[in-house]
Amino acid sequence: MVRLPLRAARTRRTVSAAAVCLALVGSSAACSGDDDPEGGDPPAASGAPSGPPPIKTVARLGKVVGGLDKQRRARLKTQVAEVVDAWIDAAYLGDFPRTDFSDAFPGFTKGAAADAATDAGLMSNKRFGADLEQVVATKREVTVDALAVRKRAVAATARFVLAMRLDGAVQRKERVRGRLFLTYDKGAWRVFGYDVNRGRGR
Repeated sequence: MVRLPLRAARTRRTVSAAAVCLALVGSSAACSGDDDPEGGDPPAASGAPSGPPPIKTVARLGKVVGGLDKQRRARLKTQVAEVVDAWIDAAYLGDFPRTDFSDAFPGFTKGAAADAATDAGLMSNKRFGADLEQVVATKREVTVDALAVRKRAVAATARFVLAMRLDGAVQRKERVRGRLFLTYDKGAWRVFGYDVNRGRGR
């Protein structure tokens, strides 16, 4: 499922052009600016107190096309991973049972959040929420590839994998993977589009 809001048409063209360049070297893309806030360690996943300890996201920086110094590479990786983590925690993990997923898309633009809400069965655990007792993440990975121009990241994509175990009236393992397209807007990273797939895990 690919979602690129019409309101982000200008940004979409920029990312699409970058994606063509990055495809030549097996990469995707992300955005940055001079006023990037300092990032910290990605937060851990939520989990039931009596269950196994929550796992942390394994974040990596993929290929960077163009020059980007070590400090900006590290900051880019951390900040984008934090956006992905916030979405995973809010949309797939947390407290269950529940039916309210209105806050499932932090860090998404208004248009992308509306699209994700329409795709709630894919982009969150809303489909099963009322029948679950807990959801435990068993794998969380994010890889950030970037295109840099004049020593700054100007286009980007976060590639992620989430594996999870759903427990309750519904018992199943699932895997969600794909790409989130982000832009840096008003001092924060925002997801403006996505290409996500979901299926049964092992």
